[in-house]
Amino acid sequence: MNKLMGNQLKEMAEISSVRKHKVILLSSLLSMIVFTLYGYHHLTNNNFIFGFLCVASLFVTTTNLIYLLIAKDAKYTDVILTSVLLTQAFMVFVYGAELENRLLWVYPILAAIIFINTFVVGLIISCTCCTLAGIAIYGHLVLVSSDMLAAERFFISLIAMCAVCNTSSYFYSKAINYITSLYLEGIEKLAYRDHLTGLANRWSFENWATMKLSEIPKDGRVTALVFLDIDNFKHINDSYGHEMGDKILKNFAHRIKNNVRTRDRETHKVDYSIARFAGDEFVLLLYDVKSLKDLDNILYRICHLFDSKYKDKQLLSNVTISVGAALYPQDADNLSELTRCADKAMYAAKHNGKNQYCYYQNVGNYQTQLLNYPDGKVTPIHRATELNT
Repeated sequence: MNKLMGNQLKEMAEISSVRKHKVILLSSLLSMIVFTLYGYHHLTNNNFIFGFLCVASLFVTTTNLIYLLIAKDAKYTDVILTSVLLTQAFMVFVYGAELENRLLWVYPILAAIIFINTFVVGLIISCTCCTLAGIAIYGHLVLVSSDMLAAERFFISLIAMCAVCNTSSYFYSKAINYITSLYLEGIEKLAYRDHLTGLANRWSFENWATMKLSEIPKDGRVTALVFLDIDNFKHINDSYGHEMGDKILKNFAHRIKNNVRTRDRETHKVDYSIARFAGDEFVLLLYDVKSLKDLDNILYRICHLFDSKYKDKQLLSNVTISVGAALYPQDADNLSELTRCADKAMYAAKHNGKNQYCYYQNVGNYQTQLLNYPDGKVTPIHRATELNT
């Protein structure tokens, strides 16, 4: 469900650019067909001005379309196509008196321009065109028709068409802006955040971590995937109720966020490096750690998150955590395998007495690695009161 919601929100936030791409694509294809047919028609009838205009427009539109299809982030394709269409509209309106039904082409050209561009740009262009058309008609600057009534009908219908298109563009723009603002202001939390703890959920973590691992430079810094599990959590739920269990989960999430960096050092943006994986299991991607000793310090600090007594309706002392860590790329070079290794290391720590951390590299001989912190890779901590898992 979270993955589906995340994809839908992402598509909704990007729908404006997708729509614009498709409108430009469709308008370009239709324009190329018209330019080809009318270019051939004008040239065979010795109307070289409009013939070469259509050929030039065809060349520019085709080049623009190829750029649109090839480039991942094609810029100014809307400006180029708008310029071509405006040139055609101007030439047809002003110099096309001998062309039959020339004014009919003004309608689709202006409609395409309105939908290609943003609402504000489309409104400005259409209003400018209508104003100039009105000045030309009523100032008798351009012979639109020998019948003044027909010219007025053309002008009024042009205004009506522009009004309808701009109204549609306005409400579409308003809806898109609203959806985008919701997306940017935090509605993405429904898809990317765990509703109980506020941490990232599994889907958002995996997407972020996959991208992050591909960006990590090989500069000697330490990167580790850490799996965390609250010891005896089932016993806590059974003994004190799920409400108390939820409070412990939220308290743990709050403490780990305050003890582990959650912002990128370069961009200072909040990332999805800490996530609730499932139930009482959490996952953490530690990157840009200076040394293994620093990583030991971080894991030791995580294991001591509940050193202070957790008090609520009942006194729950010695809530402990089992932690497993897998190093990237020493243990695995992809997220799924790294997750499996960290999970296996966490269960090794749990099955060897809980309340400790273990590296995947030491899983095979963890029984002989229970050395005092910070020399060993597995650190024993004062064990919690024996509870059944």
